[in-house]
Amino acid sequence: MPTARPQEDITGVQVREIVSKYCRLDYEGARLDPQMWSKFQPLVWWTKAPEASKINVIARYTVDPEPVENHGKFSVTVHYRLLGTFDPTLGYIREPEGANQDVYYSVTQENTEWRIADSDNNLPHPSRAAMIKWLTAQIPATQDETLKGRYQGALEHIQQQSASPFAK
Repeated sequence: MPTARPQEDITGVQVREIVSKYCRLDYEGARLDPQMWSKFQPLVWWTKAPEASKINVIARYTVDPEPVENHGKFSVTVHYRLLGTFDPTLGYIREPEGANQDVYYSVTQENTEWRIADSDNNLPHPSRAAMIKWLTAQIPATQDETLKGRYQGALEHIQQQSASPFAK
């Protein structure tokens, strides 16, 4: 006969699942499309998409299996394999191969609902493929020739980078 799991375990699983869903949508490029914001709303406490001055392009991410509970809040660490950062004013800045970035997500409860309340890095974290798709769409839609050049340069740099999840 199965035994009931303690409430703390169920909450930890729920909290990790919320952060995992958020990261999956972000990885697929949903943060790059304002029309996709509605998919994030059930996962976060803020009411509108955060402004992002840069975009962190990633090869992969992993969500820590055990959220850390502290005074009724949970902290969940997500480990990103960073490929580079796109900054519209500077272009694409490639990271050294194997660069990692840890981002801490804070998850809180209101009534019976758990959602992400904050993170220490709220930039989009799309995959290489999602970023290529986004840049490809931005180039013909942009009238500013300087920005168009930065998009084109970023596209070329990202296409040359390996995004193998097993890359060191």
